Amino acid sequence: MSVENLKKELEATLLITNWSPTEDDLNEIARRIKALGGSASKADIERIVYDAVGSYECMMMEGIDNTDLTTLLILATKTTK
Repeated sequence: MSVENLKKELEATLLITNWSPTEDDLNEIARRIKALGGSASKADIERIVYDAVGSYECMMMEGIDNTDLTTLLILATKTTK
């Protein structure tokens, strides 16, 4: 799986509207998501992305929906070597 697919899924899941991650940033994000195993929350993913790339712009919505986290975990697992 390519890091570009991971980037698009992160943007969709976290509602990111403006950011500029490098390929190294995305690989680091994938590595850290993979290290969480199957127990990642949306807040965990947000923290990982923030730690890797710094601040980014996103839309805020009421409540938290974790349904897309499984896809992110699969993409992160397939992205890392």
